[in-house]
Amino acid sequence: MRFQPRNANTAHRNEHTLYLAASGGGKSQALAQNTAIPGKGARVILWDASGDHPGLHFESRAKFIKALQKGISGGRGFRVAYAGSTVEDFEWWCEVCWSVLDGDHRTYLIAEELSQVCPSPAKATPCAAVLLNQSRKYGGIFHGTSQKPQEVAKTFYDQCEHKFIGRQKGEAMCKKMGREIGLQPEQIAALKELQFYHDSPKHEKPQLITLKYKKIQGVKWLI
Repeated sequence: MRFQPRNANTAHRNEHTLYLAASGGGKSQALAQNTAIPGKGARVILWDASGDHPGLHFESRAKFIKALQKGISGGRGFRVAYAGSTVEDFEWWCEVCWSVLDGDHRTYLIAEELSQVCPSPAKATPCAAVLLNQSRKYGGIFHGTSQKPQEVAKTFYDQCEHKFIGRQKGEAMCKKMGREIGLQPEQIAALKELQFYHDSPKHEKPQLITLKYKKIQGVKWLI
């Protein structure tokens, strides 16, 4: 699938979002509970090797493409996930996402554990960079998580207007995340499981939120 996105609409706002928290901090919970992602009727494409989110999950590229095409042609919402594992797999997923974007529709692009697909913290890989830099005007809204923020490419930080910063591991990471959203390291260090600072252009300063654990259901594997 090597097509170009269509129906550019520069009125779309940048709603790209990062979720950064140490293992057990609750980043997938923060993503799953984010009401900015509609629960029903949304076009959702996932990179989700561990099955952390509901949807149809595929290890086969061909079957993933077939399910995605079916969802798009159906004209209704869908949740289709590719369970890749390598940087090359992720580049392919990003290229596929880019190719199906349509500025007349919002498409939510969810990627779990970005540190595994960032060869360098300096710059995202080519297709990932295109998706982050240009998908907005074609209705793309990226949501990505990582438990190792120090390994995530700077492109993701630069292009994600919204950030959920949760519990971090070690003083250095508390300092880094504090600088990222304009807080003191002590504020980051004081975070508990399922607590996040939400940094957004909509707020004058990061907002502290505390979530309650919710079981995520509906994952279906179709290898």
